[in-house]
Amino acid sequence: MQFHFSLADGKSVADKGVQELEDAVQASEAADVLAKRVAREKPDLVTRNFAIVVSDEDGEEVYRARLAENAS
Repeated sequence: MQFHFSLADGKSVADKGVQELEDAVQASEAADVLAKRVAREKPDLVTRNFAIVVSDEDGEEVYRARLAENAS
């Protein structure tokens, strides 16, 4: 199943790619890893309410990983 990953702040969205994964659980785990990486590489986005948003093949949101919750 294909899952789409985007970086979003509620106003704008940046495409972060598509991954072929088995299910939404794997997609949520991948989103958490991506959110940690983005939070580390772009700390200014952490305080600006950005998140990695995962959508399924139908465009339905299945998971949201907030950068602030994944910053370490």
